[in-house]
Amino acid sequence: MTELLLVRHGLPVAGVFDPGLSPEGTAQAERLADWLGHENLDALYVSPFQRARETVAPLERLTGMTATILDDLREWDTDVSQPYTPPEQIGTGDPRAAALAEGRFEDFVPDLDWNAFRGRAVRAMDTILDAHPGGRVAAVCHGGITNTYLATVLGLPTMFWFHPGYTSVSRVRRMPGGRVVLHSVNETAHMIAERADDPVV
Repeated sequence: MTELLLVRHGLPVAGVFDPGLSPEGTAQAERLADWLGHENLDALYVSPFQRARETVAPLERLTGMTATILDDLREWDTDVSQPYTPPEQIGTGDPRAAALAEGRFEDFVPDLDWNAFRGRAVRAMDTILDAHPGGRVAAVCHGGITNTYLATVLGLPTMFWFHPGYTSVSRVRRMPGGRVVLHSVNETAHMIAERADDPVV
């Protein structure tokens, strides 16, 4: 059995193309590394986008591994020239904000070629799973790519079906017979620990 951990990046800064992490996102990445440090990971993979690379950095330091940059893990906004805005910070007058609030995730990126995006997501995960039979691997990527791949594993008709938390972990397992099964979605226990540590005011 091979286990693949799909990790969403931490909270990025807004207003620039290919942003890095905000201070909050950096703290989330440190929490993530502490949480996954006991997982006995065999390899790390990461999207080429800066927010993903900065998220995996604490885990690289902790494990002594260098994450392999896999271009197919990039998010759907690869060719977008507009400054990046985290979905939660999109203004209420933007129709994308209503789509997100109402759970119409597929309307958030209406012009996306879903078939091509889904094909790339499956190709990325197959590449990783094929390279590490019997291992446990973490791939730090994005909410859209995670959504699309898990929807494909589950056979869902829509490709954007849940909203992953920042640095959340979702797990799939490739069984000995080759079937890929979903093991967990949107694990955020490390973020609960972070909130518990917040000072009481």
